[in-house]
Amino acid sequence: MAADSKQSEVVKQINEAFEAAQARLAQLREAVERNTDLARANARTTVLKDQKEKAFRELGEAVWRQQQKGRLTLPAGFEAALKAIEAAEQAAEAHARELTDILMEGAEVAARLNEQKKAPKPQRVLVPGTKKR
Repeated sequence: MAADSKQSEVVKQINEAFEAAQARLAQLREAVERNTDLARANARTTVLKDQKEKAFRELGEAVWRQQQKGRLTLPAGFEAALKAIEAAEQAAEAHARELTDILMEGAEVAARLNEQKKAPKPQRVLVPGTKKR
């Protein structure tokens, strides 16, 4: 009988531990689901924000092109923004010219190095009697 009561006590403890593990697993599953829902909502927010920024960028570029062509006159309040865009474009063009210059210099250096490699090397004149014995 003592063995039966010990065995039933062990089975009872195992069942309690199993139920506690199941309850903890259910809590973890709920937490994962909440975090997944939150991650999806954040991802959707990011997508919507990116779409809005793209639309603003496209609108701004269209307005800029129309203004540059003389088809659109903007109020004086936009002058600072227009000057900033123009300055940014000029800076980008200057940077592109600098990069082009650097690349051209690199190509010139590479061409000189190739020419040096192809140039005949001076021949050595051996003087008789200079052998070591």
